[in-house]
Amino acid sequence: MQTEFQQNNGKKTKKSTLLLVLLLLLVTVTVGYAVLSASLNIQGQSTLKPDSSWCVGPKCGSETTPIVCPIGEKCTILDCDANPSSCTNIPEPQYCEDQTSSSCTTGAVIWLEGDTVYFKHVLAKPGDVFTFTTKYTNGGNITAKVKDIAKSELNATAKKYLTYDVTYSDNSPIVADDELAPGESAVFKVTVTYKKEVTKLPTSEELALINETADGHTGAISLFTVNYEQK
Repeated sequence: MQTEFQQNNGKKTKKSTLLLVLLLLLVTVTVGYAVLSASLNIQGQSTLKPDSSWCVGPKCGSETTPIVCPIGEKCTILDCDANPSSCTNIPEPQYCEDQTSSSCTTGAVIWLEGDTVYFKHVLAKPGDVFTFTTKYTNGGNITAKVKDIAKSELNATAKKYLTYDVTYSDNSPIVADDELAPGESAVFKVTVTYKKEVTKLPTSEELALINETADGHTGAISLFTVNYEQK
C-alpha cells in the first residue's frame, strides 16, 4: 500500500505535469497569435502615374469633323459643344432628289453632343438608304475596350418599314471587349434603310407614329454612342 508521503508526492507530480502542459499550451497559443499578427501586418505604398490620360470618342482625334457623309449626300453637321448656339434650333432635314441642287440646303442633319451622335434624315421611297460614318479615336495613353453600344430603338410601326444598324465601316459587327489602343481609331457606319420589300406605303397615321415629335423636333431622331472603358 502507498504511504501518505507517496500519495502526496504523486499528487504533486500530477500538478507539475498539468502545469507544464498548460505552460506549453500557453506558449503555443502565444506563438500562433504572434505569427497571425505578423501575417496581418501589411505595409506598402501605391502611387499613380502622373501622365495617365483618357480620351476615347469622336472628338479625341485631330479631325475637326469626325463625321463623313457619302459622296453625293448633302449633310448639315453641327458640333453642339464647340458652338452651342448652332444647336439652339436644329434645322429640319430636306429630301433632295438632286443633292447638287442649290435648293437642297440642309439634306440630312447630324449633330454631336459629347460622345453621342444624333441624326435626322428623310427617306422618300422603298429602297432609299441613308448612311454616314463617324470616327472614334483613342487620344489618351490607356488601352480601351468596347463596353457596349447604345442606339435608339425603332418603334413597332417604324420596324415595319425601316432598318437601322451601326457597324464598323467594313460592315463587321461591334463586339464587347473590342480593343482600341492609344493613337488608334475605329470608324463606325450608320445605315438606315427604307425596306425594299415593303408592299404598301405607310398610312398618314403610321407616318405620324414613325415621325413622332421628340425633344422639340419633328421627324424621327436617331442616336448612337459607343461606350468604351479601360482595358
